[in-house]
Amino acid sequence: MKVLAVSGSLRKGSSNTALLLAAKRIANDPLQITLADPLDRIPHFNPDLDTDSPPKEVTQWRKELKEADAILFSSPEYAFAIPGVLKNALDWIVSSAELYGKPVGLINASPGYGGASKAQEAFLHLLNVLTVKINDDCVLSIPAVNKKVDPEGYITDAQTERNLRNFLENLENLIRESG
Repeated sequence: MKVLAVSGSLRKGSSNTALLLAAKRIANDPLQITLADPLDRIPHFNPDLDTDSPPKEVTQWRKELKEADAILFSSPEYAFAIPGVLKNALDWIVSSAELYGKPVGLINASPGYGGASKAQEAFLHLLNVLTVKINDDCVLSIPAVNKKVDPEGYITDAQTERNLRNFLENLENLIRESG
């Protein structure tokens, strides 16, 4: 089961990218998690360029999504929403529908104890528009993440590791259910 892991953060030492590294490290077979290249490689969305021959970076992005059995997003919250770079990347696939019916897992992490509930709500709404397969068991919120995962993706909190393992099992089940 090929899972493409996409970080919504471009920041070096990002907690969200570290969570994806942790997921890759602790995932059991048959999950094979691969981190996507940073999203700043994708040009700004322009409907005039969304043709049969879009920019090569967009073609590569769409190919990565299409070839994956599932997508795992981990995103911070910026101004009560997902980061612009992630929204931009998703805008490029509205018309091409690479996520249509695809199993998706969503992690939202924040440095504070309040969580990233606004971004999670906005992201779930967007994923529904993109008609992905997602359920409540494939959504995970991790507050105070910088106290639970180090920048290299090693989990330092036992409960967070249990939660992430359970989340990955749920994602695997969703992939199986999706055929």
